[in-house]
Amino acid sequence: AVPRCHAAQSGTIKLALVGCGGRGTGAVGNAFSTTGGPVKLHAMADLFDNRLQSSLKQLTTSSPDKVDVPADRQFIGFDAYKKAVDSLDPGDVVLLTTQAAFRPLHFEYAVAKGVNVFMEKSFATDSPAARRLLAAADASEKKGLKVGAGFMWRHSTAREEVIKRIHDGAI
Repeated sequence: AVPRCHAAQSGTIKLALVGCGGRGTGAVGNAFSTTGGPVKLHAMADLFDNRLQSSLKQLTTSSPDKVDVPADRQFIGFDAYKKAVDSLDPGDVVLLTTQAAFRPLHFEYAVAKGVNVFMEKSFATDSPAARRLLAAADASEKKGLKVGAGFMWRHSTAREEVIKRIHDGAI
């Protein structure tokens, strides 16, 4: 069993979204539906302001009580991920949902800052990037950080059947 962890004194886990497209917006929506503890969107980062604003509007409309992202925690540009991660406290969570080319860099930074990570697939674009990601994963384990990864397997009936057969002992 994975122990529960709460980031702040209030018990609310602050989230930072890095990558405000559809995948990132959906990941925040998923985080809002969890029952493990209260969460609140605290910061957002993207290369493009229009994507950030669109995501913010959608999330504020659907879950206004779980979004607290004033203008000073809306970050735009190539260094926006750093600012979003820096706005968190150790134990909070950053959601990394940008293109895979950026994933190792963003993951390394979050681990260095002691922030828990959820990252969407795909994770790396080539072997050197995969090695960077694995090295950062090792560092996260040494720091006791929680790292979650998104896989679309849960939507595949064929994979569900294989898993069922494994659990049933047929495979």
